[in-house]
Amino acid sequence: MIVTYDGSAFFGFQVQVGVPTVQGELERALELILGEKVRVHGSGRTDTGVHALGQVVMIQTACPIPVDKLIVALNGALPPAIRIRRLEAAPPGFHPRFSARAKHYRYLFQEVAERSPFLERYVCQVEGALLDREKMAQGAACFLGEHDFSAFTRSPASKENPVRTILESRLTPVGPALAFDVVGTGFLHNMVRNMAKALLLIGRHEMDPREISELYRNQDRRRLGSPAPAAGLYLMRVMY
Repeated sequence: MIVTYDGSAFFGFQVQVGVPTVQGELERALELILGEKVRVHGSGRTDTGVHALGQVVMIQTACPIPVDKLIVALNGALPPAIRIRRLEAAPPGFHPRFSARAKHYRYLFQEVAERSPFLERYVCQVEGALLDREKMAQGAACFLGEHDFSAFTRSPASKENPVRTILESRLTPVGPALAFDVVGTGFLHNMVRNMAKALLLIGRHEMDPREISELYRNQDRRRLGSPAPAAGLYLMRVMY
């Protein structure tokens, strides 16, 4: 299934006890329609407040409901903040996480004269002086290639390999917003939000684009401070 959701309504993708999650709502709707408990397997987790246009999930079921009928039934049972965009039979051996070759994330900045409560859930609002987009584009180019992203993750001491390969990294105006699009073969926890934070600091002239290369070397997580807000982050597409 290709799933889109407004993450501001949920405590992330993964099931948690006592709070609404995307996986929990999908499994609830599936049990209601299929009459059996099924486990939803996703391409990856998204945190509280993070959105998705192209999350990929898979289930295994013996229920004979045709996929064209199942997608209608599921969308009728899901809350308005979640929609199934596409549903089809998976090929043998497919797994939404382990079969993925790359992921595309988008982070949205928007320059505003005054913060708006109507934008708060969907973009990173930047008040005051305009962002230096040319410098931010230089910073985005520094992410391309294979690097040690220890300084761009929440837990640099984790056993997970911090070396990641970025295939695309660019800034593009999208309506009133500025989109940071990044495609990589894999991402660490909070990595994209920390990359966005670096670009935000660069855009405000609080950091030089050349410091990104220095962060690869010194792995100093403190330089970036807290990650950019989750509300600006979207999982756009998973490539197979």
